[in-house]
Amino acid sequence: MTPIIHNYTSKAGRTFAWDTSDNQQHYLKNIENPELQQKLINLGFVDRPIEYTYNTHGFRSAEFDRNIDIACFGCSFTMGTGIHAEDAWPNQLALATGLEVANLGHAGSSNDTAFRFANHYLKFLKPRVAVWLQTDRHRVEIIDDFAPMSLNIMAGDTTNPCAGDYFIKSWFTSDTNQQLNLEKNTLAFQHLCYTLGIKCIILGRNQIPPHGPFPHADARDLTHPGANTYRELVQRIIPLLDSPEASLYITEAQNQ
Repeated sequence: MTPIIHNYTSKAGRTFAWDTSDNQQHYLKNIENPELQQKLINLGFVDRPIEYTYNTHGFRSAEFDRNIDIACFGCSFTMGTGIHAEDAWPNQLALATGLEVANLGHAGSSNDTAFRFANHYLKFLKPRVAVWLQTDRHRVEIIDDFAPMSLNIMAGDTTNPCAGDYFIKSWFTSDTNQQLNLEKNTLAFQHLCYTLGIKCIILGRNQIPPHGPFPHADARDLTHPGANTYRELVQRIIPLLDSPEASLYITEAQNQ
């Protein structure tokens, strides 16, 4: 099984103390604020470092050299930015069910990326279930085959090297483009799972309980959700694993 190119390719097989928004500079700034410092102490992050360990494919997951029951896809909310690895929802799901779970989450990624990963890895991993926690639809991925690298561009991100491109700026001005892109990725993910005989569970972005900014975010960066939020999400997922339906797409409207 060959690795796929993404923004964490260079981190494959390595361990880091910080990642993306959970960076040392931001942490030290929060520590200088007495209120934020106390929150970080209460959350247990001050004297308990976080390790971001990536497997040989560049994912914050155990190696893929085992029988996988569930493959999880998504952005930083799936990878577990700002929290200990065991608190990421794929790992909590593994602990709660006793199943082998692979975490293919990628911080800062788009729904394009999630489908690209699924299209590459599902045929090799052959899990019984694929769970995708969708991210903000105001993101799009661009692949550069010559670099090689992938760029995930977010609406309003002026620091990205492609942000000034006329097509990109025009594309982001219409929410319809982003909604259609989400729908295309959703249908493609569902069809991929169907053709591979894999149960498909897709959770809309709104399935994450409200979080951030402080005091509602419980990750070390005080931006992302913490362990308790993901524990609640896992409790929503577990009943879906044994649903007789081959494909489930849980959105806000379906919860009402």
